Amino acid sequence: MPTIQETLQNVWGLQAFRPQQQEIIEQLLGGGDAFVLMPTGGGKSLCYQLPALHRDGLAIVISPLISLMKDQVDALLANGIRAAMYNSNLDAAEARSVLARLHGGELDLLYVAPERMMRPGFIQSLESIPLALIAVDEAHCVSQWGHDFRPEYAALGELRAHFPGTPFIALTATADPQTREDIVQVLGLGQAKRFVTGFDRPNIRYTVLEKHQPQAQLVRFLNSREEESGIVYALSRKRV
Repeated sequence: MPTIQETLQNVWGLQAFRPQQQEIIEQLLGGGDAFVLMPTGGGKSLCYQLPALHRDGLAIVISPLISLMKDQVDALLANGIRAAMYNSNLDAAEARSVLARLHGGELDLLYVAPERMMRPGFIQSLESIPLALIAVDEAHCVSQWGHDFRPEYAALGELRAHFPGTPFIALTATADPQTREDIVQVLGLGQAKRFVTGFDRPNIRYTVLEKHQPQAQLVRFLNSREEESGIVYALSRKRV
């Protein structure tokens, strides 16, 4: 079995872990649970994708967004990792094929929509195979305090009773203290190790200007940055 550093280099082509990634991975490899609050672009996905290759069994990744599932599965397949998704976009034949690969031990990671995950028949089928870990991505959807609360996510706490020996990891890029506590409580992660990384982005600078003559200010700003790219936000299409 290669080391996690060797897997990082050989599979992902990366030379070093980002802050806290290695500690999170080692927590899961040791059989522990983890709660991860990490900004977008911080490398959350690697925290469960890499240990999925170092633990026996299938890694289940619960995600609310079909487009995100597809992007991640495509990237994993490009790296030679056996991955698939199981959601409402699949027709009957495709769904049967995924389940056959699942039970045949032909998958390392399976991305699942929360409503599919909580079907009794699907849970029962997973209880018959070894699971490497269960990852709950976009975990703020669990909390009624979060801005993207989804009722089907709130039911995910029931999974602990079905898979008591499986490491769980909950990940989000956006959760205030109240939402964090709600996630931990709903998912039964009271004993989980918490990893909270800083949100400072040294490559991003914020500047606030007082508004005097907004249209003239905007024109001067744009003229001073010719040949550069940028985004201008407006309150409505009419304003544009």
